[in-house]
Amino acid sequence: MGIKFVRHVLIAINFIFVLCGIALIVVGALGTKQDMTHFMDSKYLTAPILLCAIGGVMFVVAFLGCCGALRYNHFMVMAFAVLVFIIMIIEVGGAAAAYYYKGQVEDFLRKNMNTSLAQQRSQSVKIWDMVQYRFKCCGIDGPEDYVKLNLKIPDSCCKSNKDCSEAESWKGCFSQMLELTKGNITIIGGVAIGIAAIELIGCLFALCLARSIKKYNEDR
Repeated sequence: MGIKFVRHVLIAINFIFVLCGIALIVVGALGTKQDMTHFMDSKYLTAPILLCAIGGVMFVVAFLGCCGALRYNHFMVMAFAVLVFIIMIIEVGGAAAAYYYKGQVEDFLRKNMNTSLAQQRSQSVKIWDMVQYRFKCCGIDGPEDYVKLNLKIPDSCCKSNKDCSEAESWKGCFSQMLELTKGNITIIGGVAIGIAAIELIGCLFALCLARSIKKYNEDR
């Protein structure tokens, strides 16, 4: 491959890296929304936060790669390749961790939902109302969860605007929250793996360009 062709491809890949960085930040931010994280274990939060951080770093790395390609700078292109490889390894590790914890979601989700409902803190109540209005659900397994705790069934549980009984309330929120959480983990892991594949291609082209630059400098 000619040095100019490889340079143009690398510049194009760096533009894609910028878009990937934006995608990582958006996906990571969606994974840290308060109505999602309130019932989550701290281990779950590592993956979306990591994606946001990597997304920001990718902007800097893409700038370094573009400068190296435009100036035919061997050091900058090699530094770009090494940094991209490190980012790729971190992303693959984060995706693997997300899929690993996916199998443990059901246990800690139920445990954290039970704890949150029983505590009845002001922030917890607000989150529960938000979730129950949004998903048209009530409690963990149903309105009986409030009855067991000697609590009034909240208006957010009611199918109508009137004070409601167990019979007039929505079903439990657990199944919907479980499906949503597992779906988010799948998206986070899939995005990380997909972008890591693009980064691998960028890393290979960077190494090709670095080799071509070195050979060009030696022949001069």
